[in-house]
Amino acid sequence: MALDKEFLGRLMEAPAVGTACGPVLSLLSERFGASYVQTLVPDGFCLFQKQEGTPEELEVVFIAHMDEIGGCVYGPAEGGGFITRVWGNAPRLFAENTLQAIDWLASRADEAHPIQGRIEKYGDEESLLVEGDGIRPYRTVFTFQQPTLFEQEWVYGKAIDPRATLYAVVEAVRRLDSARVGAMLVMAEECAMEVARKGAVFLQRHAPHLQLIVNADVPDIRNLADGALDVPSLRYFEGRNFIDPSFGIRVAEQLEHDGTAFRVSGARSGSQTVLFTPLARTLSIALPMEGVHTPRGRAHLKGIERCEDLLCAVGEIALAKRLPEG
Repeated sequence: MALDKEFLGRLMEAPAVGTACGPVLSLLSERFGASYVQTLVPDGFCLFQKQEGTPEELEVVFIAHMDEIGGCVYGPAEGGGFITRVWGNAPRLFAENTLQAIDWLASRADEAHPIQGRIEKYGDEESLLVEGDGIRPYRTVFTFQQPTLFEQEWVYGKAIDPRATLYAVVEAVRRLDSARVGAMLVMAEECAMEVARKGAVFLQRHAPHLQLIVNADVPDIRNLADGALDVPSLRYFEGRNFIDPSFGIRVAEQLEHDGTAFRVSGARSGSQTVLFTPLARTLSIALPMEGVHTPRGRAHLKGIERCEDLLCAVGEIALAKRLPEG
């Protein structure tokens, strides 16, 4: 399937930090359309499934997260501006780049407004202070303001992690077009991994027929052993965690037999995948990029397309009852 650059660009540019994911959720609701139903748990996740389905019918769930790196505003600073808490990179990186802010409850990308950051030193420690119109303590979150650029086989932008795999999950679920397949899109992976536990508990309670969980994320190529930018990886290890290696090896053999493009790998970094492994057989898919957690990283467009194809291939194996035993 041809990659929809217009949708991917909008998805990458929309701000979403922590559980303040309203602008991205609005885009996803529009993309899925009226034929899909939503189960929304605020400060947790949104599950998309075909209108005629129920969570009890789910057999396959693809997971991605929506939030990007950024920060939130605390109270006023003595010398002016507002104290912040930042996630995903050093305070100086935010101070040296153009920032946009939204209210925690914003629902549209056009509600974002510019703010400015500066560094204050407290002893040997640097902190980010922000200032600008519309800032509300304990309500405002912020991230980079950076337009998406497509250049030959590459996409450049601020939120490739996680929007590249978020895009792939959404498009794969739409292609599979089955009430037995759902997209669980989690909030706050970048700053609060425990938020994903709400999704795990929901599936444990409401999806008794779940056969397969696939989490997809975007690590830096430097954190992925034997990775390639134009091919997604099936990773059996995330940091010190096992992601069902025996099962993954058997699935990899099926995918290789079917001619699916992917690599086998392990990651030095972790993700929310391990929170879901007790519920069903689980796979971790990594789509590597360069410059993760920076204002202008880049990813290979063919890699995004192949990630969508890999998700579809795994989903088709599961729906056809071809998942390996054990």
